[in-house]
Amino acid sequence: MPNSPEDPNRLYQLLADYALQKLDRPVPSSHMTLFKPNSESLNYYQSLYVDQLHKPQNTPVKKRPADKTCQYCEKFHLSSLKNIEKTADINLGNKLEKCFQSFINQYLKKFSPGRTCVRADLENLHMPDFKILDAQGSERYFFEFKVIFRPFLKIAEKVNPDYECYSHSLTLDVSNGKKLSNQRELVNAIGVDKTAYVYWYDLPCVKGIFWMPAKRVYALHDEQTKYKRKVVKGDLDNQGQIIAAVNKIYLPLLEMKDFVSLLTEFQK
Repeated sequence: MPNSPEDPNRLYQLLADYALQKLDRPVPSSHMTLFKPNSESLNYYQSLYVDQLHKPQNTPVKKRPADKTCQYCEKFHLSSLKNIEKTADINLGNKLEKCFQSFINQYLKKFSPGRTCVRADLENLHMPDFKILDAQGSERYFFEFKVIFRPFLKIAEKVNPDYECYSHSLTLDVSNGKKLSNQRELVNAIGVDKTAYVYWYDLPCVKGIFWMPAKRVYALHDEQTKYKRKVVKGDLDNQGQIIAAVNKIYLPLLEMKDFVSLLTEFQK
C-alpha cells in the first residue's frame, strides 16, 4: 500500500503487481503489457484520459494514436480472436474479483480501519457484486465489478463512428435474462446514489481502475442503442440455445472517474 493515496497510476501499479503475484497462471490470450504499466501507459493515461476530461460537452474524442502500440494491438487482437469458454471465463473472473477485493481490503485496513469489502450477491445474484461495510456492519457502498482486457477495435465501424476503441470498450451486458433490469430495481431500492459500476481496464494503451455512478449507467442504458455482437460457439448450450449475454451498451471512458476517487467513495 502507498503512503499516500493521491496517485491513481501508482495505485494501479500496486494492484497490477498484486495480480501478478496472486494469479497462478497467465490470463489466456493476454496482450504483452497486461498488468505491466510503464512510461508509455502513463502517457496514454494522460493524453487519452486526463487531458480530455474537461473538454466542452459533445467534443469528439481523440482518434486513436495509430502509433506502434496501436499497430501491435490491432495485429495481436485481430489475429487472435477470443474464443469464449464460459467456465474458464467465469473461473478467471472469480480470481480477479477475489484479487481486487483483497487489494481493497488491504487498503481499507490501512486508511479506513473498520471498513471492509464483502460480497453483496451471495443471496441474490442480481445484487451488485460487492458492498463496503463500516465498523458497525452498516452498508455504505455497493459496486458491480467488470474486467476488460481486450479493446473492441472495430467499434467505430460496427457500433458508432464517434466511438474509439480505447474510449468505448467498457462494455456492459444488457441481456441474459433481465439481469441489468433486475439489478436496476434492486439498486433503486438500496440506493442508486451509493452504487457504482467499476472497471478493471487494462489495454495496451490505457490502464487503470475506472468507475461510473449507477445513476449515469442507467441513463445510458435508456439512451443508447443496444448492440448485438456476433454469436460464437461458446455462447451456446448443448441444445444450441444462446446462454451468454450478447446485447451490450458501451460506457464512455471520458465520463468515468479514477481509482483515487473510488477509494474516497468507499471511505465516506
